[in-house]
Amino acid sequence: MGHVLDLSTQGFHGVLTNGELVPVYEILEGKESVIKSLRLVSEEVEEIFIATDPDVEGEKIGWDILLLLSPFSKKIKRAEFHEVTKRAFLKAIENPREIDENLVKAQLVRRISDRWVGFEISQLLQRSFKHSKLSAGRVQTPVLGWIIERFNEHKEKIYLVLVKVGEVLIEIPFEKESTAEKFFHSLKYLTIEPIEEKIIEKAPPPPYTTNAILKDSWNLLKFSPQKTMQLLQELFERGMITYHRTDSTRVSSLGLKLAEEYITSEFGGSFYHPRRWSGEGAHECIRPTRNLDTEEIKSMFISGRIKDITRDHIKLYDIIFRRFIASQMKESKVLVKKVLISALDFKKEVEGIEKIIEDGFNLIFPFKTVSYPVGKICVEDKRMVSKPKVPLFTYGSLIEEMKNKGIGRPSTYAITVSKLLERRYVKEVNGYLLPTRLGMLVHNYLQSQENISKFVSEEFTRVLEEKMDRVERGEEDYQQILKNLYREIKKI
Repeated sequence: MGHVLDLSTQGFHGVLTNGELVPVYEILEGKESVIKSLRLVSEEVEEIFIATDPDVEGEKIGWDILLLLSPFSKKIKRAEFHEVTKRAFLKAIENPREIDENLVKAQLVRRISDRWVGFEISQLLQRSFKHSKLSAGRVQTPVLGWIIERFNEHKEKIYLVLVKVGEVLIEIPFEKESTAEKFFHSLKYLTIEPIEEKIIEKAPPPPYTTNAILKDSWNLLKFSPQKTMQLLQELFERGMITYHRTDSTRVSSLGLKLAEEYITSEFGGSFYHPRRWSGEGAHECIRPTRNLDTEEIKSMFISGRIKDITRDHIKLYDIIFRRFIASQMKESKVLVKKVLISALDFKKEVEGIEKIIEDGFNLIFPFKTVSYPVGKICVEDKRMVSKPKVPLFTYGSLIEEMKNKGIGRPSTYAITVSKLLERRYVKEVNGYLLPTRLGMLVHNYLQSQENISKFVSEEFTRVLEEKMDRVERGEEDYQQILKNLYREIKKI
């Protein structure tokens, strides 16, 4: 259903500013019939449960529905569940709660700050460039800046001498092409000396969060963030995975039980190693809702027992399932070998997993091993190449950067990238994200304007996101945050 109300155009971009700040909402176009239907139904039932998504946006939608239906029904409760299953549904109905107003206030800060910053600066851009389609935002503009910066850094080259020894590829880097060429022609032998061997227990990765699944979906499956979020939404709605907009790795008791049943059945009880991964909280990791592996899902798909899914749904489900099950399996015992590689004046210590001593999570989530030969080795397979000092951003690496720098949230990662592509500030070429001439012109202009550049800076966005998190926890007054922002933005 999505949002049914949004900020109007009254006051300062939808907010009355006399004394307390009062946002004024209006019904979104096309949602009149939805509201009318909800009101008609509410007159026919004794009790209403609002079961919108279990996040900030879902809480605001629930709050709006509560206000719209309260004249027609006095018994309205919030039902929260993180997976679309009978078990989760019944539990939510048996344990209803009130709307969490702190989450609603946090959404108000997000929406109003986005509207104020976006409208004010976008209008300035449109006047300056005489282009009605231009826009800027407190999240999309700093992210655009990263793409431009990475594009410029990418132009700088380094030179590599690549040496193939058995299955191992050794890279020897140089700043100057002439130095690399001299090394390349002089290189006849290299030596690999063992330094240390140790047996360690390699732990599995945690289950997926939104940013992690978006990264792997691109790296492993070449699904864009927009496509991935659509597939995740459909998997969630079909009751196959838990809620997919989350930055938590927490595993519920139900999740632990599901993993135990599957691991014990497939590998034996000794392979089950339960992990919560993070403390208690409302949100959970992205995981399957049933212990059905990909082969079973494929069989159900072929036989028609599961409908309305595609092979792409199954591919995405597969990496979610395997990573979750791996996260609840015992460590893999491995032999790690450290060696010293010497070639002329080049020396480097490298370390790698040589072999698996005892199986663990690798049975469902394999990882690579590498075997370094030792001794003096005649170099027969070598070549010299140049490559950029830093790689261009991909969908996956850009979203990882957003997560690491605290810019955006699970619900906005894919939307931010989509906006940059839609505005033609960025284009995708062979999986890499490049700034367009328009994108660079717009970003350079915004950075040159002292009175507005801070509103589209990385620091401003990061600090505001942190304040929203504190509002969610009831630790900061949302009105004061917005009043301070209003005073600052009126100076533009």
